[in-house]
Order: sequence, then C-alpha cells, then structure tokens
Amino acid sequence: IAELGSLTGDGSGLLIMAIVGGAVIPLGMGFLADHIGLHRAFILPAVCYVYIVYYAFRGSRPVG
Repeated sequence: IAELGSLTGDGSGLLIMAIVGGAVIPLGMGFLADHIGLHRAFILPAVCYVYIVYYAFRGSRPVG
C-alpha cells in the first residue's frame, strides 16, 4: 500500500472492501443455505460477480 503513491487511498479502500466482503458474504451464504438450501444460496455469490463485472465495464468510468 505504501508504494502506491497517489493511489494509496484507492488501494486501501479495495483492501477494506475485500476484508469486509470476505467476512460478510460467507455469513449471508450460510444464512441463505440454512433457509433456502445450498443450491439456491449460490445466488448470493452470483450477484456479487455480476456486480463486479458491471463495475469493471460501466461503473468505474468517470462521470462527466
């Protein structure tokens, strides 16, 4: 992180999002697996991947 220069803020933000996502998404997956079944619970990571693909192609573009 220290060697990112002007991108240090972006790098630390990504690191925090990865940590939080790694802590929250498995809990949500377990909750869904208990209530709607393991096969259907895989919709949660699928939604996460769809958002990542959206952000990669559209959401990361500068506005204006």
